[in-house]
Amino acid sequence: MSKKITNTELESIKNNYDKLKAGCLFRSLNKENREPENIAVGQVSKELRFLQRHSEYANEIERVLKELRITVEFIKECQTRELPTDITRQELLVYYQGIFLTLVHQMKDKVILLVNLMTEVDIPEKPSKENNISVFKLLQKKEGPLTSIGIYEDVGQWEQNNESSKIAFVLRKRTYHHHRISGLRYDKDYQNLGLTDIASQPSFRDQLTDYGKEQMDKLRKESTESLFSNASSKAEDILKEIEENIEQISSALVDFFKLPITNEQVAKIVNDHSKMLSSFNVTNRCSFDKIPEPHNIFLDATVKKLQKEYKNVVAVYLVGSLARGEYEEGYSDINIYIILDVDDEQGQASREENFFNIRVFTKTNFLSSSSKKYRIIAKADGLLLFGEDFVKDEKPKVGLFLALTLNEDILEIMDQSIKWISDNPGATVQEISKKSKQLAKRFINFIYGVVMSNKPQYTSSKAERVERIIEMYPENKKMLDILTKVDRNGVGEQESFRNMVEGFRPNVERNLKRMQEIRKQIIKQNSK
Repeated sequence: MSKKITNTELESIKNNYDKLKAGCLFRSLNKENREPENIAVGQVSKELRFLQRHSEYANEIERVLKELRITVEFIKECQTRELPTDITRQELLVYYQGIFLTLVHQMKDKVILLVNLMTEVDIPEKPSKENNISVFKLLQKKEGPLTSIGIYEDVGQWEQNNESSKIAFVLRKRTYHHHRISGLRYDKDYQNLGLTDIASQPSFRDQLTDYGKEQMDKLRKESTESLFSNASSKAEDILKEIEENIEQISSALVDFFKLPITNEQVAKIVNDHSKMLSSFNVTNRCSFDKIPEPHNIFLDATVKKLQKEYKNVVAVYLVGSLARGEYEEGYSDINIYIILDVDDEQGQASREENFFNIRVFTKTNFLSSSSKKYRIIAKADGLLLFGEDFVKDEKPKVGLFLALTLNEDILEIMDQSIKWISDNPGATVQEISKKSKQLAKRFINFIYGVVMSNKPQYTSSKAERVERIIEMYPENKKMLDILTKVDRNGVGEQESFRNMVEGFRPNVERNLKRMQEIRKQIIKQNSK
């Protein structure tokens, strides 16, 4: 055990407990920073939950400590507080003393559970399976670790049978107070005050001699001063003993576990955490300023043409590379979403005109769950060219759920490609090339979705997506090189197109299934 702390020393290290509390918090926060893929979808790993429990117990110690301090103040005020006529001051004192004893017992539980948890070798599967251990068993089971940390004797102060511990003495009183015969009401001063209460009643006092009255008044004064003064000083002494004990244990735990408490450590953790959380936000990098002037004029004319062609156009979005400033003449497509406010058309349709890909939605369909993918694309990678903005309230967050929302239809798209090949045996080289380029882009996006689900991040830039994929999965560089070439130039034969689809399917099926299974696990865990 570390040497007894003097009043001066206690003042100099009065922040040890605050350091422990802060250290536990920032250690768990630092763990969050290392598992953004879980945080992005609201999942908590077993290891993180374990560290969070340390912080929770540290906060519980603070709560009980505050309640102990409040109760000590109430004990000190018992002698002067105004009371109802049917409650005596000594009865109020016993009430607060009982609360004080209960809080000391609570503090024992919080301190021992925190120490036990921080010194566990194996992480409990669930918080409910944490060992609820007695002080005696903790000292037996973990004598070595507690001695190495330097808190074996400090923890021993909470063992009820420790005859040399003031804290243990109070714990024994608590046992008698709550489970056996409370000694509080059998205190000599308490009984004397009960006697003087009776003696002060007019019917009884009138029977006393002047000397008897004088003795009763003297006894009442002496017993009152003794009872309340002793109760107050004892409570203050025990509170100080507990505060010293917590300070000593806190100091040792902070040092042994090297908890992050310095300004530099805390600043880095907070900055990393802020950076991680901001990385979950999907940023729209599109701007009208990035669209070349000839295309701006062309887009204005296109919107007017679409308004004439379709009735009740309520919104037109430009999505993709042109709005991002990454458009390549002769290679990139211009993607347009049209939303119609009509009752006689259901769902959505798409059509292609030269380098235009136009997707038409009814308002009802665009706002439905089935079109969430397209709303997110419009929000993250689009510009409103005309009408009402239907995606202003969308708040996509990167991670597994977003990756699945954007890519879960990949098998359906592949099936449609195979069907297109079968239905169009006489397709031209140009038609096959365009279809294969579109699918190659979808494959790149799907692979990036796998990356995004493993390490939450988001970019709508094709070049940056390829860069991130190779950064995390360098073994896929050769495949990415092939897909990038197809995305740019396409393939000109049906057989090559079919081989491309069928060759990539096992990769898609394997990764999609894994992502869907993880989603199920997260939903199941979060529903508990």
